[in-house]
Amino acid sequence: MFILDKNKFGDCNLSNAKEFVEFWRYYYPLDRTTIFKEKELISYKDELNLKNDLTDKNIKRLLRWKDPHWLTEKILSGPKKDEDNPKVMKVLKELKSLNEFRYGQIHEDVFLEKIKNIYPDGFIWRIFLLHICRPHEYPIADRYVFNAFSSLTEPKNRKTPKEWNVFKEYYFAYKEFFFTITKSAGIVTQEPKGYENNIFDIITRLKQVDNALFAYGQFLETYNKTTEEKNDENPFP
Repeated sequence: MFILDKNKFGDCNLSNAKEFVEFWRYYYPLDRTTIFKEKELISYKDELNLKNDLTDKNIKRLLRWKDPHWLTEKILSGPKKDEDNPKVMKVLKELKSLNEFRYGQIHEDVFLEKIKNIYPDGFIWRIFLLHICRPHEYPIADRYVFNAFSSLTEPKNRKTPKEWNVFKEYYFAYKEFFFTITKSAGIVTQEPKGYENNIFDIITRLKQVDNALFAYGQFLETYNKTTEEKNDENPFP
């Protein structure tokens, strides 16, 4: 009979990377975030507006898609409810810089400094700005994909850093890991440049890898939490 073998959770044999992606991506939760004050679902891929400038509308919808509680264009609760959300307005003020970075007119280091000022404390949100500008180059970051990363790589990656410069190194290590899996799974043969004729299809396939890592990392968090709780309840583990 089938049982989970925790000893194999960290198995990173890339020979079955394709099977890993195909299996885990189906456990990615359905996107249910709607356009603000509308019933229509936000289309992540459409709002990336590939091969075009990002617009105010794209930014508002993508930020809400990423974090509907904190990154909706209007504050949703509290004494400032219905006021403009400064976490969104700050990004909109830098829309020109986002598009310049999208087209390679701003160096990565310069853009990283700009987004550090937009989100002084939100490391994951900073990475999301990299992603929406050049989704073919910068994968999405969140705690679940980092869970997967830490499980499947060396012990030095076990904890997400709390300091920005260290976090950047951690993210770029994850980025390399992401594309290693992507190429091993045959999703792409080389890292895309962003101007390919089939870039929309490429982004769709890259999102499958993100979905798989997200779902696997979510599973790990749930499994480990459940296991820890059961061990705490059992005086004789």
